[in-house]
Amino acid sequence: MKTTRWILVAALALGLAGSASAASKGTLTATNNTLAGPGTVAIAAGGTAHVFTQAGGNSDVCATVVNTGRASVTVNVTGEGEAAGGDVPAGGTGAVCTDDATDVNVVCAGESDCAVQWRVDDI
Repeated sequence: MKTTRWILVAALALGLAGSASAASKGTLTATNNTLAGPGTVAIAAGGTAHVFTQAGGNSDVCATVVNTGRASVTVNVTGEGEAAGGDVPAGGTGAVCTDDATDVNVVCAGESDCAVQWRVDDI
């Protein structure tokens, strides 16, 4: 059964966002399960950053985002499974996980520019 789940700070407890001290400083590190990233991206207000495409097949993934900006962002994970999405407030950390993912996008939902660090992990 395909499952979709939105995990906010719980991602830290699962080890998906690195250590708690690293995430609180806005720093993600690679893990043994990392497919892409960690990376940093600045997004114009109302804009979208495409941060991951799974070429050659689908994967079950978690996209972790540390929002280092002053505006809320939305993380969207799409693919052949259920689409998943979730908001990450300014200064917050969150993760979106779904089965059979092919793409990860981060949308700057605020009226000011956004800045995030991101990482995509295989689950």
